[in-house]
Amino acid sequence: MSTGAGREAPSRNRARPRACGSRPQRAKRQPGRGTILSLTLHLTPSTAAAPVTYQHLATALRAPLGSRPPLTEAAAAVLHDRAARGLLLPETGHDHRQAGSCFLNPTVTDHQARNLRSQGAPVHRMPLGTWRASAGWLLEACGYRPGAAITCGVSCSTHRTLTLTAQPGATAHSFHSALATMAGHVSMATGVRLQAEPAAV
Repeated sequence: MSTGAGREAPSRNRARPRACGSRPQRAKRQPGRGTILSLTLHLTPSTAAAPVTYQHLATALRAPLGSRPPLTEAAAAVLHDRAARGLLLPETGHDHRQAGSCFLNPTVTDHQARNLRSQGAPVHRMPLGTWRASAGWLLEACGYRPGAAITCGVSCSTHRTLTLTAQPGATAHSFHSALATMAGHVSMATGVRLQAEPAAV
């Protein structure tokens, strides 16, 4: 009787190469289902940046969308923008140890979108026709603020509510508890369910 040892896995289960870019919708709908096993980068030497596709970056660079500003200027603008929003790791201080954004921006129903917009929430129509709300806005609407302590050893970044940081005494359990507590408050107040981004391994 053969045990099947040494056989190749069926081709449908093999990892497929994917281009870099925003995470596909399937990865967001089924978090934790897949694992990145390897990464290959193909880099092209250039003194010009890739075409600018974000309006806030184009505004910072004083360049039109689609343009290719000098690479050094584009890199400096991206770093400045991310630092201003608390998306870079400082060498020391309250925000030095962080888990990044703690929730995905949730998809909401038409009714929820109308209700949230009436309260001043940013809600955007996605290419497939669904609505997406701001997780950060929902958290702040429930009373969370930058720098706020959530559970033992876990607090929000001093720059943005959506980023969780580790303080003395933080554990994996306290992070899990913080995520559950925050999502629970948003669900009770708005009926919107938040999906945590940090994945337990």
